[in-house]
Amino acid sequence: MVASVDYDVLIVGAGFAGCEAAFALAKKGVRVGLVTTSLDSVYLPFTPIRAPFPQGSLLAEVGEDGLKGWALHSRAKYRLENHPQIFLLQLSVTRLLLEGPAVVGIESWEGPRKTARKVVLAVGSFLAPRLYIGSVAEEAGRLSEVAYPDLYQHLEELGFAFSSQQAEVAEQDGTPGYRVEYKVFAEGEWEPGSMRLTRLEGLYGVGLCVLGQGSYNQMATEGMRLASLL
Repeated sequence: MVASVDYDVLIVGAGFAGCEAAFALAKKGVRVGLVTTSLDSVYLPFTPIRAPFPQGSLLAEVGEDGLKGWALHSRAKYRLENHPQIFLLQLSVTRLLLEGPAVVGIESWEGPRKTARKVVLAVGSFLAPRLYIGSVAEEAGRLSEVAYPDLYQHLEELGFAFSSQQAEVAEQDGTPGYRVEYKVFAEGEWEPGSMRLTRLEGLYGVGLCVLGQGSYNQMATEGMRLASLL
């Protein structure tokens, strides 16, 4: 392990699972780096949020039954940005930093490297995704949001296996409906009890990228469960 690290835990992905893990860890005094490709999509849901919410979660603190995306996003992002133990970063992660079999941080397309004692992948539906709106297809995990193509290629080079999933989002509030196909870690790569991606030391997975499917409440609960294990 590197002698000096930027964070105790570095979380790649600021959806529901990643943000809930970061928030729960920060409340325990853990120094967390929370990395996202876009600060505009932090904790941003596809559809209105429905109660009841997991007790003790960030969602329980900022959510209301039926609350829509941008309102929830702004409340949650404000709470995360203003927590002294959370460092919210906009970076496109391309590779894991390795020391032998151990993960010690990440590299980014923009240049900065960040180091940590533990690294969490919470990248949702953004590994090798294809988004379809009618006959139009683009490489995106959801509407107008970029994927992690370099990270996915790097994980394949490291020997990780993947399976395919898909999800559909209905038309709402003038936004067209669409379908997205994406990759998740294959069975055997992730250990549900410890939430470790066992091929490498110090690497964990949470959310859609390991579960394949799930509700917002489930993603929030999984993020909190991860925090209890780290």
